[in-house]
Amino acid sequence: MNNKLLFAMLTTACLACAVPAQAQVAAPPGDAANGKRIYMAVGCYQCHGTVGQGSRPTGPHLAPNPLSYEAFTAIVRRPVNVMLPYTAAVLSDQDLDDIYAYLVTIPPLPDPKAAAILDH
Repeated sequence: MNNKLLFAMLTTACLACAVPAQAQVAAPPGDAANGKRIYMAVGCYQCHGTVGQGSRPTGPHLAPNPLSYEAFTAIVRRPVNVMLPYTAAVLSDQDLDDIYAYLVTIPPLPDPKAAAILDH
């Protein structure tokens, strides 16, 4: 078998077996200040904390490092556990965009090992 034919067969096999990558949906631009206002107004903070930290008995953390935008909107619209769904009648798509923009702006907590008090 010549090299060109072998190369063509291997290339075809690799392309046929390749799994297409899941493209993540980029979050549309949102207004983080309005997102914070909505997050507090509709009561997200009651289960997820004022800065998305969450807790075991009430709800998972949302920030820092929130889920992908696509996963976030899917869970808000069709939750799998005890959370009630927030349909478009309750939260518009723009409201979700704004809440997600707020969650993305929440900085990570400081490393406790970096606390100056621990140096003494």
